[in-house]
Amino acid sequence: MQIRLRFYAVLLMLLLPVFVLAQFSAIEQARHKLYAATTDAEQLGSLEAIAKYANALPADSIAHYALLTKELALRLNDGKRLAQAEYSLVAGKMVKGKTDSVILEIDGNAAFKGLGKSDRPLYYKLQLLKANALNRLNKRTEALELQLKILDEAEKEGNISTQLYALNYIGATYLNIAKPAEARQTWLQALSIIKEKGSAGYHEIEAYILSNLALYYFNNYGYGKSATMADSFLTHINQTIQLALENEIAGVLASALVLRGNYYGMAGQFANGEKDFTEGLAIRKQIGDPLYILNDITSLANFYYSQREYDKCIANAQWGLALADSNGIKGEQVQLIGLISYAHKATGDYKRYAETLEQYIKATTEHNQLNAAEKIATIQTKYEVQKKETLIAQQQLDLFRRKIFLWGGSIATVLLLVFLAFRFKKYQRQERIKLAAMMEEEKRQNEAAVKEAEEKERKRIAAELHDNLGVQANAILHNSSLLQETEPASKAVVADLQDTAKDMLLNLRETLWALKAADATATDLWLRIINFMQQMGRHYTILRFTIGGDVPADMLIPSGKALNILLVLQEAVNNAVKHAGATTIAANSRMEKGNWVITVTDDGKGFDKAAVADVKDSYGLTNMQARATASAIALAIDSGLGKGTMVTLTV
Repeated sequence: MQIRLRFYAVLLMLLLPVFVLAQFSAIEQARHKLYAATTDAEQLGSLEAIAKYANALPADSIAHYALLTKELALRLNDGKRLAQAEYSLVAGKMVKGKTDSVILEIDGNAAFKGLGKSDRPLYYKLQLLKANALNRLNKRTEALELQLKILDEAEKEGNISTQLYALNYIGATYLNIAKPAEARQTWLQALSIIKEKGSAGYHEIEAYILSNLALYYFNNYGYGKSATMADSFLTHINQTIQLALENEIAGVLASALVLRGNYYGMAGQFANGEKDFTEGLAIRKQIGDPLYILNDITSLANFYYSQREYDKCIANAQWGLALADSNGIKGEQVQLIGLISYAHKATGDYKRYAETLEQYIKATTEHNQLNAAEKIATIQTKYEVQKKETLIAQQQLDLFRRKIFLWGGSIATVLLLVFLAFRFKKYQRQERIKLAAMMEEEKRQNEAAVKEAEEKERKRIAAELHDNLGVQANAILHNSSLLQETEPASKAVVADLQDTAKDMLLNLRETLWALKAADATATDLWLRIINFMQQMGRHYTILRFTIGGDVPADMLIPSGKALNILLVLQEAVNNAVKHAGATTIAANSRMEKGNWVITVTDDGKGFDKAAVADVKDSYGLTNMQARATASAIALAIDSGLGKGTMVTLTV
């Protein structure tokens, strides 16, 4: 009996995609019309009807119907239909995960040239597809800039449908770059437009937006298990599922089922969760888009983690990483690596935990560098300025029309018109002065706001580094000590891990110091150099470390530049300790022609600069030069065999 029940369960899972997709009868009706069509025009009409349900079709089916459309369009010499077929082919490649080629084809396909004038709806669809591809490649800032441009154009034209799709994508991008409040506000703005228009034609995009809002409430529920957030989530996710079923939107239905399954997992309702995951993944595999399959796999890995089934969590996360690599999907790996790391920790496998934790830190750093907060702030400011410039241009156009109307009066009122024109020009001049003053003040306020935002972001990053990397480095120290006690044979590896953790803590301290404020004083920087030299003296008692000279009293140095100066000098001292064979290492400070000159000298064996120029790493000289170049610092290294070494920084 148990074997038979398992057989039926497997059979049900195999047949589930058929049962679910059978609900989408409109696609089948369009297919029947296609096969029954007797003319090229009838076939094209049926193919257009099928194309409306592309989000519910596998990539191979999209390509098949697009090729049929392309063949008919070429036969009928229909350029518009040809461009639509080419769009479907490119969209199909996106579904198959060929994201890099999607952007190249959008920019280089001859069928798309001039779409901005000849076919605005298709032009907008193509640009939104390009923004989606940029998001998949983890180029979030470029995607956001393109989406805001599309929104601006659609608002000017009064194209409601494109506005809604653009707002939906913009909200998703905000969520991807950790701006949930902005994401929610954007989606609520879109829903208010739908409510105002009250058209049934917006059901599909409404389902997308509702599912995204459900994701927002789900994320907030995950932080505190709030009953209010749970109610909001269930309300929005159930509305999404109902709307997707009624309007045959398979992609949204799959996402909503997986998301609700994840919620059930967090709420401890594992049976309901597995049911939703099974149905959602069945639909998703029929559609075949690797990005959304990857999202579902990530949700499933989280689901197993919440059930403490760590082996299944690790297996699904590794499957997701392989899928991301094989399909060129960037930026989604961070969460999967983090899940693997914490699953290893939960099972007590601290060796693999340390390895994957290092991968997680590296992936997080690369992701944040690609999507820095300053870039996002610049793009948002640019969009707001463009809108204001458009408003000003419209006002100027209105003023010009008013002038033409005044000048078009009859000759009998010439004197009156001259007087009015004079008064009007004077008014214009005053308005321009006022407008210029307003713009200048607004520019000043915007700059102050950006600076304040940068300061807040700097403090936030410092706090996160302290709370995350500091804790993780200390965890490595603690766990490596435990490993040393339990596995004496691994002492060399443990010592290396401990040195790495200590270096991490030292670099973290220096970075946090630089992030505390926008600028650092030369005096504060020199005190840190003195402290470093004294620490080195305590560690290397056979060497003599000396410090001397005067420091510029009133010099302020940007924090990033101060950090690079400190790191270059530390590298110079470390090189002298490790490689020079010196007995004395000296740091000296002086002012010279208005510049601050800092030197680090040693009486060691020196080196041939030409000989080490081609050597990889070259005692860190490449990194020293890169830091100096990045901060516009003059770096000079004077050395020779038997002559010692002098490193000079001019600030």
